Formats: sequence, structure tokens, C-alpha cells
Amino acid sequence: MVNIIVAGILFVIATVFGTAGIVGLFIFPDAYTRLHAGSLASTTAVFTIFLACLFVVSDWHFLARIVVIMLFFVVSAPTGSHVVAQLLWCSGIIPWKQKRKESK
Repeated sequence: MVNIIVAGILFVIATVFGTAGIVGLFIFPDAYTRLHAGSLASTTAVFTIFLACLFVVSDWHFLARIVVIMLFFVVSAPTGSHVVAQLLWCSGIIPWKQKRKESK
């Protein structure tokens, strides 16, 4: 019973992370910050979902597979985002800078 409650809480947390990432894609001004928001939110949301699955599943074969998938995703998702950011930089897309207000 406690496992189900913990898994439910983790699923709610994953939903919050996913929603924050989607909102970040719409409100941030340039490709770099949008990429950061999407990458961070998707990595944490998927990791939290897999963590919740660990609390629900009782078969150790399935648990081992989930752990391997978690490790792969934690390594590959940020690496993929870094590659995309490098391609943006090499394409000449300049990061957004906020204009400073001049004092009078």
C-alpha cells in the first residue's frame, strides 16, 4: 500500500516537471533557453516516472531493466541536448541577451 502511495506521489511530481518543461518551451525567448527547459524537464520527468515504476514492480528482472533504461536515459538525454546546442552555436545562432537599462 505504501509503495502505491509513493509511486502516485512520484507520478504527480513527474507531471509537474513535464508541465514546467512545456511552459518553458513557450515562455523563454531563444532556442538555447528553450532547449535547456525542455531537456531538464524531460530528463527529470522521465527519471521520476521510472523511479515510480520501481516502487510498483516486484519482479527483479523487470526492475533490472528499468534501472538500465534509467541509466541510459540519464546519460543520453543531456548529451543529445548538448549536441543540439553545439549545432545551434555552429550555425551562428547567438544566445539572447537582455538589454540593460541605461541610468540617467
